[in-house]
Amino acid sequence: MADGCRALTLDLSELDFVDSFGVGAVVAALKRLRQRGGELALVCPTPRIRRVFEICDLDRIIAIGDSIDAVTGSRATGAAAPSA
Repeated sequence: MADGCRALTLDLSELDFVDSFGVGAVVAALKRLRQRGGELALVCPTPRIRRVFEICDLDRIIAIGDSIDAVTGSRATGAAAPSA
């Protein structure tokens, strides 16, 4: 972000566990990006991990998809986050 990055995709496909600290780190990254006019997307094919973000209603403000293509496609079109 210090170099001017305005679009960040986090690949969580190998994540086995996420807690409040992890969710907080994602929210902090989102906040920093949005302050600079940027966006954040998550690759999260694991339903159990994705559910944590859905419970926190973060799927309403962050594009979440099963693959990089899914989230970059929704970002490019301005579509709502895929929730497959």
